[in-house]
Amino acid sequence: MRLLVLPSALFLTLALDACRDARQSATRGSARPTAEFIVAAGDSAYWVASDTAGLRVRGAPLELARVDGQFVEVYVVDDERSFGEADLVGQSVYKRDLRSGDSVRVFTDSIVPDIARRYARAHPDDQPLARGDEPSDEPRLRAAATLEIGAAHGPFVSYSLHTDVERPNVPLWHTSRVGVLDLRTGRPASLSDVAGDGAGSIERQRDRALREMADSIRASRDERGRRASAMLSNYRFDAGSFSITTAGGGPAIAYAVPGSGTGDAGHVLPLAPIPFAEPKWWRDVAPSLPVTSANGARDVWRHGAYSVVIRYDSSGAGRLALRDSVSREWAVMPLSAPATRIYWLDRPAFDAATRHALVRAFEEAAAYGTETHIAGASRVRLQLASMLR
Repeated sequence: MRLLVLPSALFLTLALDACRDARQSATRGSARPTAEFIVAAGDSAYWVASDTAGLRVRGAPLELARVDGQFVEVYVVDDERSFGEADLVGQSVYKRDLRSGDSVRVFTDSIVPDIARRYARAHPDDQPLARGDEPSDEPRLRAAATLEIGAAHGPFVSYSLHTDVERPNVPLWHTSRVGVLDLRTGRPASLSDVAGDGAGSIERQRDRALREMADSIRASRDERGRRASAMLSNYRFDAGSFSITTAGGGPAIAYAVPGSGTGDAGHVLPLAPIPFAEPKWWRDVAPSLPVTSANGARDVWRHGAYSVVIRYDSSGAGRLALRDSVSREWAVMPLSAPATRIYWLDRPAFDAATRHALVRAFEEAAAYGTETHIAGASRVRLQLASMLR
């Protein structure tokens, strides 16, 4: 998997800030709330524990989801399809059961494999590369998929997929779409899977929004409108190109019409989120989501006798704090990206097997510079932070 290596100074800053904040909070002379949870922020997870022994924070590059009460890791690996004269790299999504360690592929980009099949038919003299071999520095064809995992909502995880195709002396062609995976079945989720009986209403609102958007673009008489109208032919509606988001604290569907072509035509055309009635699976999701202030500068999660508060600055970075029942606060740690959800570990308490599985997952993710072969694919893990005491 091709990964961005982050500077170690970031990890040192996280550790020093957390220790300093803990010392400052301790001078208040009051007991910090007993708490234990995992907060997801950016592409990382942070395990926070507070008790009479002190404050402990462990971070790792983990994308976690909770399916039927059990934790799974969701990750992306490269799907190499290259030839000697064609650099072709797709991507696949896997889920890993933290208890058993077993991984299952739940999604594979279909565009790059299709390009590989077409290339093989057109160039029978060029053979697929063996593992570890590199294609030509100046290939006839390049195709690369970039798949990003979004926030998990119960058994569902949203993703975005962007694919670039490049040939010598030909403008870059690309295409984009979004989608939702059902981690229970290992298949793409349909609208009915997600919204149940609310699917019909969502479809009607979606179709109306599509008509209104197309009519508005075609009616525009300025140069920008004419360019937009000409680009409409590059977009093809796909009923499965949607993601799960929130609106007013409840679930919502966000459609994005897939685009393909050169320039801006290769990006999605987003529609406004469409709220729908809370399905049964949302009951497990709602406690993990924050109450966000009107200006978006603060998120608050209330959980029993304590709350978790994150305040954000203009860059999107935040500072996480614990708050007790009488609004006293204790600083915990900085966050470089907005938090999306919290998994509570103290109420209800989780069992010893789950704790052992989580410890192992965080330790494996923090094994800097090592490679783990899972489902035939190599992954490189980056250490983000060690346990802070």
